[in-house]
Amino acid sequence: MLDKIFKFIERFFPAKYRWILNHDGFKRYFANTGWMFFGQILSLAFSFFIGAWVARYLGPENYGAFSYAIAFAGIFGFVSSLGVDGILSRDLVAYPEKRDDLLGTAFRLKLFGGLIAFLAAGITIFLFDNSSLIRILVLLYSLIFVLQAVNVISIFFQSTVQAKKNTRATLTATFISSILKIILILLNQGIIWFMVVGVFDVIWQSLGFIAAYKRSGFKIKTWHFDRRLAKEIFSASWFLMLASASYYIYIRMDQVMVGMFLGEKAVGLYAAAVKFVEIWYFIPSIVCASLFPAIINAKKTDVLIYKKRLKALYLLMTGISVVIAILTTILAPWAIYLLFGPQYLEAIIILQIYVWSGVGLSIGWVVTQYFLSENRSRDIFLYNLLSMLANVVLNLILIPRIGLAGAAWATLISYSAGPVVVGLLFLFVSFKDKIYEENFRKN
Repeated sequence: MLDKIFKFIERFFPAKYRWILNHDGFKRYFANTGWMFFGQILSLAFSFFIGAWVARYLGPENYGAFSYAIAFAGIFGFVSSLGVDGILSRDLVAYPEKRDDLLGTAFRLKLFGGLIAFLAAGITIFLFDNSSLIRILVLLYSLIFVLQAVNVISIFFQSTVQAKKNTRATLTATFISSILKIILILLNQGIIWFMVVGVFDVIWQSLGFIAAYKRSGFKIKTWHFDRRLAKEIFSASWFLMLASASYYIYIRMDQVMVGMFLGEKAVGLYAAAVKFVEIWYFIPSIVCASLFPAIINAKKTDVLIYKKRLKALYLLMTGISVVIAILTTILAPWAIYLLFGPQYLEAIIILQIYVWSGVGLSIGWVVTQYFLSENRSRDIFLYNLLSMLANVVLNLILIPRIGLAGAAWATLISYSAGPVVVGLLFLFVSFKDKIYEENFRKN
């Protein structure tokens, strides 16, 4: 099947570049990326259409309360990861013989972080919100932070180019949750039950990862917590954790601030637009996660090839995200009306603005991977911190003045400014490297 796909693609490739398609390494990473895309497309298709149905069923106000709780709790998501994921992925590629120590140590760290995140979200919501419904929703959603510790297995499969196993677990969990949500709608149940299903979605997925890991011949009981390794991971990841803090805050803060300034119905309208855009966010995350091992390996052998791959990834992400933004801007009125219904028509203009933030987000993924491959955790933190501060300040200025559109503009500007500047600087450096390489060959 894969060979047929490559023969088809060869027709559109210039002859001098067709050797790339026949390279075993390229085929391996292409197949891995293909499985990740296939899984995410199906999973997001289920999640998006069922989610739109849920939004129509709940209405903007109830859907706003649901989305506000997720956004509020999501701010504390950085604590649950402790910045471990990126370091774990890198070290599993570099030191495969340390698999059990790395997975066992990372699992224990993430479990501890998940408990802290759950407590932090629970205490904060009781201090800042008097709504019993919102409190219950936040507490339920925060359980996810503890359950996600098992996801170290998915990072292992990504680092060893076995995305097919992650895909099966994700699709199974999504299918089960989608069926349960349909049942809840037909039984006319409330939003608390929908949040419960969201929590169980993570449980199904975790069970799928564990089953896949065991079927691969590995045993979780061989995992080992290494205190010295834990210190090494945390010392390397704490800047990443701070960077994640900035990232989680600035991707969630807009919905939280919309709720504070404009109320829960406004959050529902805004969340509908955000949900439509977020279905495309899997593209940069999957491409970067799948190709990151290839980029790391290139760095070990040839710096120029390493930089060329980063540049190609940057241009690819930019091109894809721009095409998606243009199509979404044109189709927004029909998409919102057909999927969410006439009660969400105010979300059209929000979608048409917000979708362009995906360009900056895609470039930002590449920039983050570049910093990570260079062990520049501090730069990732500063990069995300500045973006977060810009987002908060712009929301404070624009939401009171122009309402929901202000939140969308704040997100677009804050998402785009940093990635575009850093990306242009990287392209400039790559251009200088190319000139140097040509001069070197001439001499």
